[in-house]
Amino acid sequence: MCEVAREWTRAHAFLVLMGGFALHDADKSFLRVLDEKTLEELDEAGEIEWPTITVKEIQDRSKADIFSKGIVLLQTTWFIIQCISRFATKLAVTELEVVTLAFAVLNAITYWLWWDKPSDVRCAVPVYLKSAEESKGKLTKVSKARRQRDRGISLSIEGRDLFGHRRNKHGLILAILYICLWVPIKVVFGPLWNMMAQEEIPDDDTARVPTFYSPLEKKEFFGNRPSFWTMSGVIVLFGAIHIIPWSFTFLTIAEKWLWRVSALLITGGPLLMLFPTIMFNWVSNRTLERIFNILSDFTFVILVPVYTISRVVLLILPLILLRSLPPTALRELKWSEFFPHI
Repeated sequence: MCEVAREWTRAHAFLVLMGGFALHDADKSFLRVLDEKTLEELDEAGEIEWPTITVKEIQDRSKADIFSKGIVLLQTTWFIIQCISRFATKLAVTELEVVTLAFAVLNAITYWLWWDKPSDVRCAVPVYLKSAEESKGKLTKVSKARRQRDRGISLSIEGRDLFGHRRNKHGLILAILYICLWVPIKVVFGPLWNMMAQEEIPDDDTARVPTFYSPLEKKEFFGNRPSFWTMSGVIVLFGAIHIIPWSFTFLTIAEKWLWRVSALLITGGPLLMLFPTIMFNWVSNRTLERIFNILSDFTFVILVPVYTISRVVLLILPLILLRSLPPTALRELKWSEFFPHI
């Protein structure tokens, strides 16, 4: 195959990260979703034909075009301009508008970074193994994974067995706490933990990629300074926008400090959570690696629930504060103050 066909674009990279390539055997039976490493390994082993989908074909599968993305960016940019203009003319900006501004900025950055990402692709690109003999090992692995997924049907039975095991090992109270607290937390925050651990596609669910799937290993990601600092900058910027109402007038002292503390937590909390992970990946001493790894897990378990609660507070509190708005919050912006000749 010519080298030109293998020169993938950013759209191809997004598609494979989304699980957009599916492995089939020679009889066209589905085996598993392909990640980029497995795709390269199968190609190097000569077991598959390298997919030759073009950028236009990927764009044709996408449910969003440049026009729709441009409209969203235009609306987002217009809202940001209006907020800045209200600050400049000393018109009141409500806390709800500040929260919306934070999401608008985050949305604009996301659209810029994901400009070439196909949207809502529902049919994966098939990649076929060359012969039935080469697919035997893959079929055995997938059959085992399917049997493991089928066990999920008897979840209630497994739950009773798990509860009985924990009760016999740790006692009734700890078993109840484990089932009622730890299991729901694991279900809710498990995908986020997988992202932090850079987990590969699990063998027990080969039909999709994990929710927060990332192909990079920890050291590879944190060693990539542009990616790391971009992510950190977006996190800090999103939280810092919530600090804008620091000097706003609140009806009660409790609401004011609830807002301030929550804003500080969503700004500095993620950085505190990332610090031990950064040190773990940058130190070379085994003992220090073990210490920072434990510290990373500890900060994750503590700060993720705290961050979640702070985010919920900053979503509910702006709605409560609408009960009493300053007079200038209802005044429209007069663009003639910026452009006198209009």
